[in-house]
Parts: sequence; C-alpha cells; structure tokens
Amino acid sequence: MVADWIQIKLPRVGHIGRFILWGSGRLFFSCLLFIVDSTNYSILTVSTLLKWSRQSICNLIRVYDQLPYAGTYGQNIIDVTAEAIDFTGEIITDIVDAINGKQVMIIGEMGSGKSTVAQYLAYSVGGSVKVYECEGTPTDWQGLEVIGQGENWEEINESMVGDLEDLTNQLQIRREKGDNGIVGTEKVIICEEYPELVNKVNVSSEWLDRHARRGRKALRFTVLISQYDRVAAWGLEGKADLQEAFFKLRLGKKAVSFAKQLKNDELIAWLRQDRSHCLLDEHPCKLPSYREMKAVTQRPQLPSVSQPVVTAETTTQQPIEERELSVTLNYEDTEIGLEAVSNAVIALQGTGMSDTAIIKDVLGYSGSRYREGREMLNLIKRGELGNGNKDARTSL
Repeated sequence: MVADWIQIKLPRVGHIGRFILWGSGRLFFSCLLFIVDSTNYSILTVSTLLKWSRQSICNLIRVYDQLPYAGTYGQNIIDVTAEAIDFTGEIITDIVDAINGKQVMIIGEMGSGKSTVAQYLAYSVGGSVKVYECEGTPTDWQGLEVIGQGENWEEINESMVGDLEDLTNQLQIRREKGDNGIVGTEKVIICEEYPELVNKVNVSSEWLDRHARRGRKALRFTVLISQYDRVAAWGLEGKADLQEAFFKLRLGKKAVSFAKQLKNDELIAWLRQDRSHCLLDEHPCKLPSYREMKAVTQRPQLPSVSQPVVTAETTTQQPIEERELSVTLNYEDTEIGLEAVSNAVIALQGTGMSDTAIIKDVLGYSGSRYREGREMLNLIKRGELGNGNKDARTSL
C-alpha cells in the first residue's frame, strides 16, 4: 500500500519579508487610530472645561455689572438698600373686611405663620373661639378651647356633632327673631390640618357642608388650615358650590407656586419681597406684620383695677331678649367701684382693643361663659352698670 504524502514547502526568504511588511503596516494604522481617538477625547475634555470656565466667567460678569458706578472702587460706595418692588395691581390691605361673608382656608407650608394668621382672624372677627387640633402641644393655642389633642378623633367627632346642633339652634333663632336675635353669639372654629379629619372623623363631611353653606348667616365663622392645596385632600372634589363658599388664603411658597400658575412674574416678585405678602384667591393681599397680629392675640393686663369675680345664671336655650341675668361683682379694694371698671373698659375700647379681648381678658369670661361676658359688656356699653355700686342686678 502506497501512502499519500502532502508536500509542504518551507517559506522562502521573500515570503517572510512580505509578512513583516504587512505586520508593520497593521501596527502603524492601529497606532494612528489610537492617536486620533486619544486626541478626540482630549479635545472633548478640553471643550467641556472651556464651557464650564466660560459659564463661570459669565456669572462673574453679571455680578460685576450689578455693582454701582461701573464697579469703581470706593469706600462705602455700594448701596445695599433694598429697592421696593412697585406692584401695579390692587392690593388688599384689610383682610378682615375682605373675607366678610365667606369662610376661609389658610394654605401654607410649615413655618409660614398659618396658626398666627388664624388666631388673628379669630380675634378680629370676635366671639368665642374653638380649636380642633390633634397634634398640638400644651403651649399651642393658649387661652383657647382646644379639642382633640393626642389624636382624640372621637372627641372631635362628638364636638362636631354638637356644632351641627348649635348651628341648627342658631338658624332657628334667626328664623324666629331675625338677625338681632343672634347678635352677640359669634363663634369662631379653627381646624388645624383639616384634610386629616376628612378620613378620620365621620361627621366631618356633613360638618363642612353645613358650615360652608349656612355658617356665616348663623355667625359661625370657620378657619380651615392645611399644608395641602389640592381639592381632593379637602374632600371637595366635585363640589364646586362648596369651594365657592371659601376664600383661599395662600401664604409663603404656596402663594408663589399659585402665582407661577397664573404666569404673573410681577406678582411672583412682589410675593417674594415680604413674608406679609400673600394671595387671597387670586388677589394680592398684605397682612399686618407678625408683631401686630401677635399683639391682637396677647392677653393685656389692667394694672389699676382688680379683676372682678363674676357669677351669673342664664338659660341658654332662650333667646337673649328673654333671658334674665343676675350679676354680682366683688372688689378687694373698696375705693374701686363699678363705674371705674366701666370707664377702664371704655378706655380700652378707645385704644382699639377688640370686644373679644375685653370679655376674656378684662372681664374674665371665656369658654362656655363667653356669652355671659358679651351680655356684661353690652350692659357696660349702655351705662347700666355704674354709680359706684358693688352689686348690680339687671334684667334684659
């Protein structure tokens, strides 16, 4: 058997030379590609750095251009006085007058002063004040009736049921006696973070509906507070008629965000100028300063007159005109008579002190006795308490 052999010839010197030539060319082009890619990436890096440097220089130029006198150096040349922004639109300056006839929602982020504004409105409107607050501390809402602390939802629900009964009674008296029949029975109800009550207090929906529609007619003024500006959070989705019963007072960043929706750059700049600038619905509104609002809610002292101890018996189910009030006033200082207290109260009224502050802080009536204090103040205004008598009995 003959084997088939394959003949393999060794490469000649010429073949080896051609291979070396091909390999050298391949290496050359690979190195050339590497150099091009490296150069490209280097150029991109330098370009990015140049763009960043240009932007920084432009920012510095803008700052430099804002310097007065073309940046000329000089001691005390730069004027740092803030220039007021002149807003050409009409600005609401009397918030109490502006909200007449409607209820109020106060919307603002944490720390924007919602609670302070709510108390200012409550004291300015007048009447007894009740606060629904589930997370408040003992130092919050001092001097006011606070319900629901410690997330006591049952207490809030029970109190709101009482509010509905009170509203029915008020409307019944108004229907029988007219507006004069409920004069002096004003009440303000403040709800802190109302959207939280929507899902946790069963009667909250009916409470909101009835107070929105008939509250102001019955002298029941509600102030709802929240950080949320969404209709769904308030339980008012699909209830346009109820939304119309409320003014929305937006504070701080919430006001600025709403102004951005209105695409009003002038209004945005005005809102950012001062913390007292806010929006009442879509209208610019300037609130009193923080000190002014706090002054309204502070408890003033009467240094020269001893506080009277008042005892009274009233029938709360009857209209004011049909009630008989028995009042006894006692003084430690026998030289200070009833007329002196009357004069002191009248003097305080002359300084702009509200009736609510006089009733609570001067006469000593608060809570469930606020109505007695209102009747007492009316007696003093009419001059029926006086002549230095220590005891006085008056029938209304």
